Amino acid sequence: MKRMIKKIALHILGNMPFLKDLLYGRRVYKKYCREHHDMDAKHYMMKYHASFLEVLPRHKKAKQVAILLKKVSILPIEGKSFFYSLDCNKGLRNCKTVFSNYMIDNNVLVKHSLADVRKQLLECDDKFGKEEMIVLNSLEAYLKRCRHTPEISDRFGKQLDAIESLFSRPADSLFEGLQRILFFNQFLWQTGHKLNGLGHLDWILGDLYEKDIRQGVLTRDEVRLMLKDFMTVLHEYYWFKSSVLMGDTGQIIILGGMGENRKYIYNDLTKMFIEVSEELRLPDPKVLLRCSLDMPEDILNIAVKCISTGIGAPLLSNDDVVIPAMCSFGYDEIDAVNYGTAACWEPLAPGISCDQNNIAPFNFALPLVKLLDSQDFENVSSIQGLLELYKLELVSYVHEVLEPLSLLQFECDPLMSLVSLSALEKRRDFTEGGAKYNHLGLTSVGMGTVVNSLLNLQRLVFDEKRYTFHDLNEIRKQNFAGQDQLVQELKGALPCYGCDDQRVLLLTHEIMQTVSIEFEKYHTLFGGRFKIGLSSPSYIGEAEKIGATFDGRRSREPFSVHISSNTALPTTELLSFASQLDYNGNRLNGNVIDFFATPNTMKQNMKKYVALLRAGVKQGIFQLQMNVVESKTLIAAKEHPEKFPQLVVRVWGFSAYFNDLPDEYKDVLIARAIENEKAA
Repeated sequence: MKRMIKKIALHILGNMPFLKDLLYGRRVYKKYCREHHDMDAKHYMMKYHASFLEVLPRHKKAKQVAILLKKVSILPIEGKSFFYSLDCNKGLRNCKTVFSNYMIDNNVLVKHSLADVRKQLLECDDKFGKEEMIVLNSLEAYLKRCRHTPEISDRFGKQLDAIESLFSRPADSLFEGLQRILFFNQFLWQTGHKLNGLGHLDWILGDLYEKDIRQGVLTRDEVRLMLKDFMTVLHEYYWFKSSVLMGDTGQIIILGGMGENRKYIYNDLTKMFIEVSEELRLPDPKVLLRCSLDMPEDILNIAVKCISTGIGAPLLSNDDVVIPAMCSFGYDEIDAVNYGTAACWEPLAPGISCDQNNIAPFNFALPLVKLLDSQDFENVSSIQGLLELYKLELVSYVHEVLEPLSLLQFECDPLMSLVSLSALEKRRDFTEGGAKYNHLGLTSVGMGTVVNSLLNLQRLVFDEKRYTFHDLNEIRKQNFAGQDQLVQELKGALPCYGCDDQRVLLLTHEIMQTVSIEFEKYHTLFGGRFKIGLSSPSYIGEAEKIGATFDGRRSREPFSVHISSNTALPTTELLSFASQLDYNGNRLNGNVIDFFATPNTMKQNMKKYVALLRAGVKQGIFQLQMNVVESKTLIAAKEHPEKFPQLVVRVWGFSAYFNDLPDEYKDVLIARAIENEKAA
């Protein structure tokens, strides 16, 4: 009752003109203080109280956007060669889920223009066109406001010229292309979109780069400096852009990849973006390199050199597996070839797919624990019988998760629709049927827990007959109290998830097959399908929901991360295991191998790591990421954070400063580093 009264009170207060802005400012401060420690809430509110504004949904969304863009202050970043401005104290109030975790098609902004969009909108006098014109005109009005502000126009004349060209013609230089991308990107953040990817920038900007070099407009050194400035500008407002954890911004740049001609396409920008990432050593923005057996050796060499710095980038995605998997799911080949990813790694078709690929976590361990806590478990007479009961619980869990998601409706999104070719063609809002694809993706945790639990039960109860199901389950229900030796035995048992062992592979396949079949029975609101993958950011949060499990995991302890093992395994074995998993159909929603290496080991074996990763691509891995750091460094950084202010680590699908992470994430990284060093 108290919670309900509080909710009603906040709703009433949140609609009062003055108080609703202060409440919005309070929410902004909660993000601000994660990185800044110069002001407490009281001083922050006093300093900025006059600048807070939350636009309420009293008008249609396009009008709300126009009001916001008229009210935001122009606050360009100082000392940079690009114009980029965010007014963090102003935003929109959204009633439904904002479509986020996405990558727009920046081709529309670089190789076309908003003049093309305007012409297309004016071809039909309909509601869609009128709404989009309001947003387009508000962008142009914002630019005019910049022009009419002397201190802005004097300092950023070149940048405003580049932005102005967006409203009349395709980009004519690399600088124009980069500035246009930044201009539109700032409004995605301003209007409440989260986890905004940056697109396939080497492909999109490659022709402009070649033209500038050929005509002598830029030298390669000047381009490197420009890219460096571009990435440092995007790193600004780090605190505001970060979602669940600091660093979780979703600002991912896609590089390289197989083209329509079945040949690997790359250019100088492919290398430069990786090299600039290595030089800057920032956790954000991040890069993803699309790989193939056909990729040149020097590209992989540059990638491994960058990874060896410890920044966790680039993430590697295997086109030889991902593209066929997307086609098997139902994407047209041309869209699969041009794939980008959501904030972390989940493949999608930029600009034309209303695919929310991280819409919810899927916890494989939840139905197992539910079964173990029931009376049904006591009557099991074989491990196969237990597996069949688990699969029944799994089917019920699928229904529980997907049934509400099948009715999910996103907030109307005229800003995103403005740069969606499919929305413009269909003349429907991007989130209301205007996309070519309307799929929803779930990320998953707990597969390793389920597989290892079943294997341990098979061994202890049936093979060795050391326990009965009942006795072992009673020990589990007591959270393994006084059973430290048993816990270590369960955790260290082989084979385990991640081993190249047929028992492990068959169990994993059977469980995934059960889920895959059930997923096909559900559809999204606009006829899309559901997809799943064996990776998730929720390995801590979801684990806190369930008690102890037979993999030796005590209550609330984290799950294993992505496709990895809590037991020390050779990397070659983990790669072999992952390459034998089935990623076709609806199982393509991100499948990342995650492992550690020490800096010295990598430095002394660079060629071997290049060969290892190329072998993994050949075997058929889906995706891969690495942490390159020693456990003793992480332990020291936790004890003395002031000595390691720039230490960057890979967290789930993003990198972050180690010092910015909550202790539970630091502890997971330390434990994994220690365990992985045993296999070295």
